Amino acid sequence: MRSKLFITLKSPHEFGGLDLLREAAKGAQSALLLFEDAVIFAANAKKGKELLTAVQDVYVIKDDWEARGLPLAVPEFKIVDYPEAVELIMERYEQTITL
Repeated sequence: MRSKLFITLKSPHEFGGLDLLREAAKGAQSALLLFEDAVIFAANAKKGKELLTAVQDVYVIKDDWEARGLPLAVPEFKIVDYPEAVELIMERYEQTITL
């Protein structure tokens, strides 16, 4: 099965795709990349841990996270800068899917 990188911009309050994420990621090497308001997941331990039930890795865009001044409540999340995000999208994963 192909490796999949999911991308979301939606905050935990707007994101309704957890079940879809779980189903689409099933059986694949998968990760989620959080941009814009989606980085709020990193400050919410409960919601953040829910994401880790669907995918193996969660990446948080450093600039968006720092701009919001949020704590990192989910230590398993990986903070990445834009060049690292480009590498994830273009090199590391075979498919990218925006939710």
